[in-house]
Amino acid sequence: MNSLIEIAATEIKQLATVEPKQASRKFELMASTMSDAQLIEVIEAIDIVTLTQINSQHDLSFPSIIAELMTPEKIRDIVCQQPLYWEEKIKNNADELKQHTFEFLTYLIRSQESDEKRAEILQCVAEDSAGLFYLSIPFIEIYRGEKIVDEDYDMYHRETSSLHEEEEDLEEAQTFTERNASEDQHSLGYDDPRSLLALIRQLTPEVERDIKSLIRNESSGWEAIINKFATELVIQAKDKNTATDEYAEVDDMFSFLD
Repeated sequence: MNSLIEIAATEIKQLATVEPKQASRKFELMASTMSDAQLIEVIEAIDIVTLTQINSQHDLSFPSIIAELMTPEKIRDIVCQQPLYWEEKIKNNADELKQHTFEFLTYLIRSQESDEKRAEILQCVAEDSAGLFYLSIPFIEIYRGEKIVDEDYDMYHRETSSLHEEEEDLEEAQTFTERNASEDQHSLGYDDPRSLLALIRQLTPEVERDIKSLIRNESSGWEAIINKFATELVIQAKDKNTATDEYAEVDDMFSFLD
C-alpha cells in the first residue's frame, strides 16, 4: 500500500470514530482528486466495521461514491454487520425495521451504475443466510397478504386484509402480489417497496423466489416475523464478529513470522 492510500484510509477511519457522516463527506471530497482505482484501494484498506458505520450514517436519500465502488462481497458484509448498529427505536419496532431495511437496501442497490452490478450484489447478499433475512424484511408484510394494496392502487378496489392462515388464501395473496410487483418498476417511486421488489424480480428472479420461500415458511403475522428475523440477524452478526476476533487473535500470535 502506497503512502497516499494509507494516509487517506487512516484519515477516513479516524473521522469515522468521531463522526461517520464527516468520514462519508471526506471520501466524497477525495473522489474529486483521486482515481476510481485509488479510491477502491482506500476502501480495501478500511475495516468492515468502519465501512458499516460510514454507510449507515450516509444520507440515504443521496447516492454514494463509496457504496458504488464497494465490491458485492463488501456490501454483503456490511448488510450482515449493520444490525449491530440499529438504534433501540428501530430494533424494537417492526414498522421502523421494515422502513429502515428498505431504505438501506435501496441506497446500496440504487447507488450502483449498472444492473449487472446490482444483480451481483443481490445474489451475493442472498447467498448468506443473514443477508437473505435482511433482504426479506421490507417485503414480509406484502407476501404475508396483510397489506397487499394501498391508496395509490384504488383500481384494484381491495381493502387491506388480515393474515391469511389458510394455504389457498396465501396463494391468492401471492398471485395478487405478483401482479402488482410485475408492474413496470419505473412507474413506482423509489420510496415504494414494490419498486425495489420489482427490481429484484427483474434482475434476480431466483433471489425473489428465495425471499418469498423464506417468508412463506413462517406462519406468524408480519410483525412477529420481522421481529424474529431481526433477532436472528443480530445473533448472526455477533457470531460473525466473534469468529473474526478469534481469527485476529490467531493472526496476532503468529505475527512475529511476518
